[in-house]
Amino acid sequence: MSTSTDPAPPQPSSSNTRHETVDMRPSRFDLTSGFFLTLILFLGVIVSMMFLLWTLNRWASQSEIRHSPPVRTTFVDAGSTGSESDFDTPQWREVQELMEPAIEESLISVNEAAQEAARTLRPLGELPERASGAGHSGPDATAGIPEEEDDIVPRFERWQLNFSAGNRQDYAAQLDHFEIELGVIGGGIQGVDIVEHLSTQPQTHRLVNSEQEQRLFFMWTTASGLRDYEQVILTEAGVELEGRVVIRLIPRDLENQLALMELKFSTAAGHESVTDIAKTVFQCKPLKGGFEFRVIDQRYR
Repeated sequence: MSTSTDPAPPQPSSSNTRHETVDMRPSRFDLTSGFFLTLILFLGVIVSMMFLLWTLNRWASQSEIRHSPPVRTTFVDAGSTGSESDFDTPQWREVQELMEPAIEESLISVNEAAQEAARTLRPLGELPERASGAGHSGPDATAGIPEEEDDIVPRFERWQLNFSAGNRQDYAAQLDHFEIELGVIGGGIQGVDIVEHLSTQPQTHRLVNSEQEQRLFFMWTTASGLRDYEQVILTEAGVELEGRVVIRLIPRDLENQLALMELKFSTAAGHESVTDIAKTVFQCKPLKGGFEFRVIDQRYR
């Protein structure tokens, strides 16, 4: 009896054996994606918590307002003594400097302001063309300088009179030196109230017919301390100021002097015709025993 045996399986040779290794470490893409997913999840949790806190806080505040008792309002009288001030008490030298401030203002006559003053008088009587700012003070007051040409800037537009005064008396003395008078018009009162002798004893007279006043006049265009001085002078003279306009009346002799001074200044600058002048600024300067006007600036067209 013969015995059969199965053949043994062939053994692989060492030359045909191949070892394969798998890298299980995460890649850079996996690390980056995981970081951003974690960050988004963290931010989402924070936003959710903040929304929850805001909702609870709002609900608590609404509940407090809803259930809070009403509060009665109490009005307190401050009394007649006023409130206390924590400001330091100024020294006498500081007070003295404030008592007489040096005020430098410009007295400018403008077409719009003059026309507005003229309109206030129209229900009571028309102002002449020269007094309303639409012309000059008259052909006989031009001292040979033509002013009727169409291409000339009129004096009420091109002249500017500057004054500098430390107090009311100083300012009034300057006006009296040049014989400049104050006039008050409008306010439902017929005519013009004219005040003269401003630095001594102000005297007032009323010109019922405003057409008789032919002098060139100027008006303030901005608020100034000099205007306040005029208000005090006119009040002491007994002139009603409520709703009225204050003007400064320039005498014809002074107008002639200013016109000659203006032309002389422009001629020295190479402009021999008044038509070249667009603006002339006069400054009132103190002299020994008086005052005088000087041309300090002039602009040309």
